[in-house]
Amino acid sequence: MDERARQLLQDFIREKLNGTLENIRTFNIKTLRGDDKFGCPGRYFDCDDTEIMRAIYVVLWGDALPDLSMDTLGNTGKYRGDTMNSFHTMFGRETPEKPGFYAGLEKYHPSDEIRERVREFGNKYCSTIGNFVVLPNLYVRDTTLNFYRGTNQWRDFFDRFLIQLKNVLCDCGEKDLMLDELVKANAFCFDKFKGDEGFQSLERILLLEDYCNCSKGYAPKLIFPMNYHWKNPADAETYFRDVVSYLEEAERIISSRNRAIQDLLRKRTN
Repeated sequence: MDERARQLLQDFIREKLNGTLENIRTFNIKTLRGDDKFGCPGRYFDCDDTEIMRAIYVVLWGDALPDLSMDTLGNTGKYRGDTMNSFHTMFGRETPEKPGFYAGLEKYHPSDEIRERVREFGNKYCSTIGNFVVLPNLYVRDTTLNFYRGTNQWRDFFDRFLIQLKNVLCDCGEKDLMLDELVKANAFCFDKFKGDEGFQSLERILLLEDYCNCSKGYAPKLIFPMNYHWKNPADAETYFRDVVSYLEEAERIISSRNRAIQDLLRKRTN
């Protein structure tokens, strides 16, 4: 294991978690903005690419993912952190002059109750460790898995990405051609996870079982309704119904992964 990653995690537990690893489940990574040790020193702040998340990826998966280390992570590296359940897709960005109000959500004139649910998701779930994963990051035609996932017809929904990734790795169903190119460009990692057994191994390694149907060979399943804040501002009823569904499912998955990651970190650091 990369000793720098282990040491940084130990420092983080001591300095930010009051010496208790269990506190990592509820730690809001957004609070590290401007932190020169655990945040993003000298680069744009992104929760899933902070120094501490890089260290966590390496401690969790450095022995399972080829070439994963502190030196191979980042925008120009072989790997990069990724946020699985996006905030901005459903709710838009925070309005600068009105903290706690989000431009996408406000198009639909939400109730105070809905606003508070969205704020809670942003503060208690979206930027916790259970919402982050690491993916191969080599470029094809000026894009990466991280960029492509958020700019195509999947609209950054991780359930749809996993379904399409399985089609490519298992050579089944209708394959997305750009994703197929990206998988081939990142063969240094993905070659290890081809076929049904390989894909299931990748799911287990990355703790993605909650996105899968365990009774059907761990096949990834549709979880979230395909909606986003710019889709149809005239249809508030459908939007709010889908918002509630998104919040419930995303919070369930993130909470489950928070516990699983904490448990695995404990095993890796004992």
